[in-house]
Amino acid sequence: MAGKLNKTKMRAVCDELAKGKSLKSICKPQGDPAMPYFTTVLQAVQRNEDLHEMYIKARAIGAEVLADEMFDLARQPLDNVERSLANAEVQRRRVEIDTMKWCFARMQPRGIRNNAGDTASNNVITLSWGGGSDDTVMEEKPEAKVIRLVKDER
Repeated sequence: MAGKLNKTKMRAVCDELAKGKSLKSICKPQGDPAMPYFTTVLQAVQRNEDLHEMYIKARAIGAEVLADEMFDLARQPLDNVERSLANAEVQRRRVEIDTMKWCFARMQPRGIRNNAGDTASNNVITLSWGGGSDDTVMEEKPEAKVIRLVKDER
């Protein structure tokens, strides 16, 4: 389905995103014909601020679902796994959880509310010494003495 994306269709997409599904799996051409193509969704999200807000909120909720899935997967016992395959199963789960963590970090960079104020970093580092302000001139300290540990053979 090509064309414009209205809020009703976007709400259906966002409902699926909030369940932790990927946008491509929701918008597959062979899937539900009522769903738009994923490129249509991405273009609409770039152009329309209301649709963008809906999309961001759905992604943040979907990230929480992923976090729960990671927790459940990590805590799942290995009781029903053959002993010879237990290590392979642990490695498979590790890869799956690592992938989910990577996705989680990108889906929810600023927390569940997705506010810019939720991030601790503003990419500014301020260093100061001596407790004085920039306007005060520090008194000059004498240079440190250099102690040679090896004889100078010049």
